[in-house]
Amino acid sequence: MIFRIILQVFFILSIAGSIYAQDRNNINKPESSSHFTDRFSWVNKSTSSVHEMNFIAGYSFASTKGFWGKIPEATLSIYTIRYNRKLATYNNRHLLEYVTEANLAANYTLSDTPRYRSGSFSGFGITPIGFQLNINQNNIIQPFFKSSAGFMYFKKPFPDERGVPFNFTLELGGGIEVMVLENISLSAGYKYHHMSNGQFGEVNPGVDSNIFYTGFTIF
Repeated sequence: MIFRIILQVFFILSIAGSIYAQDRNNINKPESSSHFTDRFSWVNKSTSSVHEMNFIAGYSFASTKGFWGKIPEATLSIYTIRYNRKLATYNNRHLLEYVTEANLAANYTLSDTPRYRSGSFSGFGITPIGFQLNINQNNIIQPFFKSSAGFMYFKKPFPDERGVPFNFTLELGGGIEVMVLENISLSAGYKYHHMSNGQFGEVNPGVDSNIFYTGFTIF
């Protein structure tokens, strides 16, 4: 009887020792990064650089008959203030940001064409939906890709009385961001910018602009 109890106690102690050793190995063993979900981490909300303000000036020398646009040789100047909110990082290297913009001043200048008269159109716009991906966020030089969608409103119908003042916008592009100080960066890039009225006017020619821009960001 006593021998059986001793064996049971020894068996229980052996199992407890094995479990304890396994737990210590798991604690000391570094976490595996092989899982796909482990490569994503939310940016710490307490970090002061989560929020960014960006100021941009851009110009398109001549629009083209691209995917949707039908008005050629239109120039566009645009001045934008942008807010970026850092969302997530991938593999502690690549940064995804939410982007919203206010186009404080935009001016299209149209040349005479067989279908549309020349003219100048001034307005403003908002792009509430946008995302930017920065590659190698810890480097001084960071390539980035960006897309956004919004609208523009002009003082008069665009491109003539057959159009409407309210137009939709869509853009896609990328560039380079260079860190010059701990809380300031410079950027230069290109974006394909489409604008059209979504069939709300009698005509919907659309404009496809190739915008080259530069700006600076404050963290």
